[in-house]
Amino acid sequence: MLLKLVGRAAVEDQVRAWSSHASLDIPFLTVNEVFALKYHNFPAMADHYLSLDTSHRAAYLATTVDKVPASEEQSASMPRDVNSIEWFASADDLCRAFVGLAKFQAEPGLNPIGTVLSTNNGGIALSTSTWPRVWFKGGSEPGVLTLGYLARDSRGQTFVVVVLTEDTSKPVQESAAVEIQALDVISGTLGLMG
Repeated sequence: MLLKLVGRAAVEDQVRAWSSHASLDIPFLTVNEVFALKYHNFPAMADHYLSLDTSHRAAYLATTVDKVPASEEQSASMPRDVNSIEWFASADDLCRAFVGLAKFQAEPGLNPIGTVLSTNNGGIALSTSTWPRVWFKGGSEPGVLTLGYLARDSRGQTFVVVVLTEDTSKPVQESAAVEIQALDVISGTLGLMG
């Protein structure tokens, strides 16, 4: 939705400002494009996309990938191209993005950013009296699990904690136990800071 609202070029400009790995995210893919590349006619479509240089990838997305209906995608349980077709960011990049979004939220008309990012707390059990603001953004697929939080404490201090893990050969165990362990680490980290 964001790409359609502001345009791919504007999103890519912002990625360049926040990421030390921006070239890996050009062109910046939509969720539909990632799913089509990984779950439709795999690996032929993905391999063709990866064989193209950056200038030709955008055209291939428009002429071919964007035309794949979701009904033609088939799910997979094993990782697919997690190091080549994905959204790439380090923990530092994600911290810069959270801080940048917090600054944007303070601008006129952009207050909904905070509402959107605080709608889902990602399962973290923080006291709302100690942590009145918690933003969450996560992402996962077979082989990838990312949990990112921005939390502001009651004294006005803001912290960002990110957990990233990947395995290119097998699915990351996305069981409740693994997520609980990750949430315990994040909660403990914020508890030490707050």
